[in-house]
Amino acid sequence: MTIPFFSDARIDALVDVPSCAVALDAAFTDLSAGNATIQARQRVDCGGVKLSTMGAVWASRQIAGVKAYTTVAGNFSFVVTLFDTATNRPAAVLEAQSLTRLRTAALTRLVTQRALRSHARKLALFGAGQQGRAQVQALCALRTFDEVAVVDPQADPAWARRLATQHSCEVTLCDAPAALSGADLVVTATRSKQPLFDGSLLKRGALVIAMGASLPDGRELDDTTLRRAARVLVEWNPQSLVEAGEAVLGIASGALDQDRIVDLPMIYAGASPWRTTDDEIIVFKSVGIGLADVACGWLALQASHREMPSGASGSTGMEAALS
Repeated sequence: MTIPFFSDARIDALVDVPSCAVALDAAFTDLSAGNATIQARQRVDCGGVKLSTMGAVWASRQIAGVKAYTTVAGNFSFVVTLFDTATNRPAAVLEAQSLTRLRTAALTRLVTQRALRSHARKLALFGAGQQGRAQVQALCALRTFDEVAVVDPQADPAWARRLATQHSCEVTLCDAPAALSGADLVVTATRSKQPLFDGSLLKRGALVIAMGASLPDGRELDDTTLRRAARVLVEWNPQSLVEAGEAVLGIASGALDQDRIVDLPMIYAGASPWRTTDDEIIVFKSVGIGLADVACGWLALQASHREMPSGASGSTGMEAALS
């Protein structure tokens, strides 16, 4: 049996952020209904090398998977292994740098679709690295912004000019107060373990999406932001309440009470809305969960099957389509 291998380039050719967002929407719907489950991240380290694993079973799509990655000198190397649960055989191995970038941007797109006010006109981005650039591309493709303000001393001015031309908007490289002034959507995609800005500068009604850190001893958002937030959305409480520094440190400081933390399964089950008024500040804190990797990996596998020549045989457990 030959197990298919998908390179990063192949993943980029098969799926994109909008299609991944649709897959994530279906996966969270099933998670809330008990038709999917998540394996929380586990970490071990030795000799300067950290090994992390996380996974999920998506029963309604007959797929299970594990993401494993190493961290060496601050650099990541990702791989996802998928299993066809109908045949109980390995289905594919995916190089997952691109998959991680796509699923993270897709989750931002999904949350923005549901929680951002309809009249939002300004986006503020903290961190213009690979993930930050992917975030802003996904968001500018989703919504029309008059201005994108970027806070990153190492941001490439040529990239900013290309972004402005591509999306017909003003792109400015500036400091935090200027970026936050009038910002409807604030995205943080840095590795900072210290808060990036003063939460008192946030506009009423802003949506703040933070995804740069997944360790409990660091955070991108300060206590003021957490105090002002009407609710703090997270992917999945069993993992987020352990890993997200905003939650761990915010609860410890008294800036955040657990009653204001709402995970996506609660929202998808109808137990809580995304937003109740246009004036409330909403925070979404993402740490990354295995279900997102499995769902987007499954999507790539489905797309590859659609490219098979007529009469070619595929895995019998991969026939379900997104509904």
